[in-house]
Amino acid sequence: MTTSIEMILIGGVVKTLRDRHSWSGETHIQKSAYIAKQIKHVPFESEFVLYKHGPYSFDMNKSLSHMRGRGLLTMTPNPGFGSTYDINEPLWAALNKAANNVFAQFEERIVFVCGILANKNVAALERIATAIFLKAEHPDKDTEFLASELISIKPHISLENARQAFIEAEQLE
Repeated sequence: MTTSIEMILIGGVVKTLRDRHSWSGETHIQKSAYIAKQIKHVPFESEFVLYKHGPYSFDMNKSLSHMRGRGLLTMTPNPGFGSTYDINEPLWAALNKAANNVFAQFEERIVFVCGILANKNVAALERIATAIFLKAEHPDKDTEFLASELISIKPHISLENARQAFIEAEQLE
C-alpha cells in the first residue's frame, strides 16, 4: 500500500514537473523520482530496478494508479504519445498539511532535479538515469568504463551520447 509520504513526494514531483511545463508522463515522474532518491536522498519508498528504458519502479507504477484511484492524480491519454499526469493540488496540499508539510523538507531537492529533467525527452531521461544507476553500481569506475557498460546494456546509445549522459548526471549531483 502506498503511504501518505510516498503520495506527497510523488505528487510533489508531478506538481513540480507541471509547473515547469513538462509533459509529466510516467517516464518523467519515474526518472525524476529515481534521481531525486539516488542523488539527492529524497526518501521515496519505491524500489527501482534496471528495466527496458532505464531505472523503473513497479512500486511507483502501482502508487500512481493508487493515487489516481484516490483522486490525487488525473491522467490524460494522448494517443501515440502516452499519458500526462496532473495533480489535484487542493487534495495534495491537504494531505501534505496533515503530514506536517513533509514536502517542504524535500522541495528544494525535487525542484532542482525536476528543473533539469522537466524538458528532456524520453531518450535523454533513459540515458541520464541509466548512467546514474551504473555509477551507483560501480562507484570506483571511471567514465570510460561506465560509458562502455551503458552501451553494452543499451546498444542503441552511441558512445558520444553515453559520455554525455555521465556529464549530465554530474550536473545533478
